[in-house]
Amino acid sequence: MRLIDLLQLTNDLNDQINIFLTVHQQIKPLAKLKISSSACLLYPGQKPMTKAKMTKLVKNLHGRNIPLYIIDQQERINVYGIQIVPENNLIKLT
Repeated sequence: MRLIDLLQLTNDLNDQINIFLTVHQQIKPLAKLKISSSACLLYPGQKPMTKAKMTKLVKNLHGRNIPLYIIDQQERINVYGIQIVPENNLIKLT
């Protein structure tokens, strides 16, 4: 999945929805986002990032056509899909 895909799929959702990552069948909060010229790196942590914060971090970025990766310790995991759970106010990236 690319960053542009994530932004388009979540465009109509509540800005306060929380983002979580699926890492080895465990759900972890997205705490940090790093952007390089070739990838968007997603790091799990303690407190989940909201859609509003993620959007603010990438709003002035020109190259949004970069792949998403989850970084768990030193492992880089491809992001292939998204699960939107509106009743729990969360998004899970898998």
